[in-house]
Amino acid sequence: MGRKSGAQLNPMRPAMQQRAGADLMPSRKFASELFLVLLTAAVLVPFLNKAFHIDDALFLWLAEQIIRHPLDPFAFTVNWVGTPEPMWSAMQNPPLASFFIAVISSFLGESEVILHTAYLIWPVLVVVGTYRLARRFCQRPFLAAMIVLTAPVFLVSATNVMCDVMLLAFYTWAVECWVSGLENRGWWLFPVSALLICAATLTKYFGISLVVLLAVYTLLRDWRSWTRLLWLFVPIGVTAGYELWTRTKYGHGLFIEAARYARLTAALYAISLPKQILLGFSFLGGCFFTALFFLPLKRRAILGWGLVFIIATVLFRLAFPPGSEFDGNYPFVVVEGGLFVASAWIMMALGVSEIWKKRDAGSFLLILWILGTFAFSTFLNWSVTSRTMLPAVPAIAILFARFTQYDSKSSASITAAILVAAALSLGITLADYRIANIAREASDQFKERFQSDRGTVWFQSHWGFQFYMQKWGARAMNLANPQVRSGDIMIIPANNTAVISIQAEKVYQPEEITFSPVPVVSTWGFETGASFYSAVRGPLPWMLGRVAQEKFYVARFR
Repeated sequence: MGRKSGAQLNPMRPAMQQRAGADLMPSRKFASELFLVLLTAAVLVPFLNKAFHIDDALFLWLAEQIIRHPLDPFAFTVNWVGTPEPMWSAMQNPPLASFFIAVISSFLGESEVILHTAYLIWPVLVVVGTYRLARRFCQRPFLAAMIVLTAPVFLVSATNVMCDVMLLAFYTWAVECWVSGLENRGWWLFPVSALLICAATLTKYFGISLVVLLAVYTLLRDWRSWTRLLWLFVPIGVTAGYELWTRTKYGHGLFIEAARYARLTAALYAISLPKQILLGFSFLGGCFFTALFFLPLKRRAILGWGLVFIIATVLFRLAFPPGSEFDGNYPFVVVEGGLFVASAWIMMALGVSEIWKKRDAGSFLLILWILGTFAFSTFLNWSVTSRTMLPAVPAIAILFARFTQYDSKSSASITAAILVAAALSLGITLADYRIANIAREASDQFKERFQSDRGTVWFQSHWGFQFYMQKWGARAMNLANPQVRSGDIMIIPANNTAVISIQAEKVYQPEEITFSPVPVVSTWGFETGASFYSAVRGPLPWMLGRVAQEKFYVARFR
C-alpha cells in the first residue's frame, strides 16, 4: 500500500496549501498592513466630528464616574428609559471601554473629535487583524481585509464610541494569536491570546464565547494539543472573579444580570420563533450585504439566487404583512427584506460548501464563528441588532475570500467590487452620521432659545439627544413622577424612544421643528423600517426608500 500524504491522514488540519499569503516577504506584509492602516483611518476621518449617538452616552457617563471613582464605576443612577435606575441596570456591558474613554478624556478632553480619533485604533486593529488571520486560511488576505472595511455594519459601528468595535479588535487578535500558537510559532502566544479573551470579555460579555470557539477549533485541528486548552481557564477565572466582585459591590453579578435582562426584555416583545429567525437572517444579510459583490457572476448561480430571493421575499411578506408603522415604505421594506434574507442564506450555503469541500479545521472555525454570532444575536440577545452581528465580520470576510480565490476575476473586477461596496457602505454610514448630528443640532438650537427661560426645560427620550440636552441643563422627565409646572417647556423628538404622549389640554399648541436627514437611505429613520440598533423598530438594519424629516415637538405647559 502506498504511503499517504499528511493531508489524507489528517483531513481536519488547516489547509496549509491555501496559505500562500502567509509566506509573503516581510517587507511586502509590512507594506500591505501599513496601507490598510492608512486606508482605514482615511475612510473614517470624515466622520470624526460625528455627534455622540445611541448608547454612546452610557459609556461617556460611566467614564466620568470612573474618573471620579475608578473602583466603583456603576455607583450612580441614570434616567435612561424614563425613570431613574441604577447604572448597573441601565448599562448591560462591562466597563473596559469606558475605562479607555476615561483615560483619553482625562488627558485630552471629551470632545467628539478627540474620542473618535482615539477610537480609530480599534477599527484599524480589526482590519489588520483580519488580514493577518486571513493569511492563514486563504490566498487573498488583502481582499478579506477590504471586505471587512467595506461592510456596512463595520463602518457604521466604527463611527460610534460604544464597545462593539473594541470587542471585535480583541476578538480578532485573540483568534490570530491562538491559531498562530498552534502553528508552533511560540508558546507565549497562548497566554497573550488568553489575556486578549479577558479584555474582550471585560469589553462586552460576548467575548467569553472565544473560549468555546477556540477549544473546538483546537480539538478539531489536532486533539493532541488539548493541553493548550488549559490557558482558556484564565479568561474563565477572570470572568468568574468579575462576577463575584460585582455581586459583592452591587448585589448583582453583572454577567448573569446581563443574561437575565436579555431574557426578560426579549419576553416583553413576544416575537414568534419563525419571525425571530427571519429577523436574524435579515440582519445577517443586511449587515454584510456588500460581501456578495465579490462573488463570481455565473449564470447558473444567478438563476439559483433569483429563486432564493423570490422564496425569501414571499416569507418576509408573510411575516410582516401590511399595517405596520413603515407602511409608507412597505414595498421597499419587503423587497429589501427578501434580498437581505436571501443574502444570509447564500452566506450560510457558502459556509456549508466550504466545510463539505475541505473538511478542515479552518472551515469549521469560520462557520462556527458565524453561526455562534448569529445564534447569540437572534436568540440570546434582548433584540436582534447589527451591533451583535458585528463580531462575525472577519469570519464572513475570510469565507468569501476563500470562495473567490477559485474565481478568475481580474484585478479590475475586484477593484470595481471594492469601490461599489465602499460607496454603498459610506452612504449608509453618512445617513447614520446625519441622524446623530441632527440630535446635536436640535439640542444646540433649543439651548439658544430656552436656556435662559424662566421655566424648567424638560425633554423626553434618550440616546445622544439626552446627552446633549443634559449638558446645558435641560432635564430628563421622570415619567413615574412628573414635576412639571405651569410655564415649563417640554421637548420631544419623534424619532426616539421612551416617549409618552401629553394630554392636549395641558399644553399650548405644540411647535413642530424639522431637520433634513440624508434622503433615500436610512439606518434609524422613523417609519422607514430601518432599525440598525434594534429590530424592535423595524425588520431591516438599513434601507433604501423614502426617508421622512426628523421632527421635534416643543410645547409650553399651561
